[in-house]
Amino acid sequence: MPKYVIQPYTKPSYDLSYFENFSAERLKAVALMAEVGLPLYKIHHSIAIGDVALLIADGVEKELGIKVDRYVCEIGALLHDVGISQIQKDDMPEHAFIGAQIARDAGYCEEIARCIELHDFAGLTKEYVQGANLPCVIDKEDKLPESWEEKIVAYADMIVSLEGEWFMDVWNDDTCACRAYYDLLSIVFKTRTGRVLSKDHPQFKHEIEFNREMRRFIPREVYETIRPRINRMRETITMSGESLPFPALDCWE
Repeated sequence: MPKYVIQPYTKPSYDLSYFENFSAERLKAVALMAEVGLPLYKIHHSIAIGDVALLIADGVEKELGIKVDRYVCEIGALLHDVGISQIQKDDMPEHAFIGAQIARDAGYCEEIARCIELHDFAGLTKEYVQGANLPCVIDKEDKLPESWEEKIVAYADMIVSLEGEWFMDVWNDDTCACRAYYDLLSIVFKTRTGRVLSKDHPQFKHEIEFNREMRRFIPREVYETIRPRINRMRETITMSGESLPFPALDCWE
């Protein structure tokens, strides 16, 4: 008979008091994430992004004197990665489109579904969509966030990922997104086309410009108010067996 080895693991914390102050809508979103099999660290990643999205919404409203739909921002941010559990690693761009469909099937409005669909890598340029021949995109046009709600969700994911998981300074580092995302984008590109993704690709210009446009709406001191959420996310990431910070290119020429 084969000999089985019990793999050591760290018991995750299921402290339900963490969720005591959540609204009914936020708990519903967490329940959907759990229902589709999103791992614990991704749920806490999404909770942090929900909080940051509301902070960015505050900044946009204050700076521009406009009103944004805070419900769409919060729920779109909470559910932005709900499609992750349905993909293989090399299908990363697809998770946003799958997640949007999950949200639609769960009864969420089209505005929330669009926030989910357009969040990844702050959206995908048509040059990347066409070059990588993504099967999830039929029209082969830009898949970039346009409404303020879409931009807020996309930037909440960007800033939490870059600062919280790559330990990067988005406020003073214009190319941090390029260094963090290059491997993720280039692996998909090479796997599907056999070609190398160049560093001067329009996708990376978009990453830089998007960070410059959005970071003013959430100064570092405002972001730091949700540090406990970021720390909880980091704890659950390390419990999953991942090492932090996530690897990135050392330089960007």
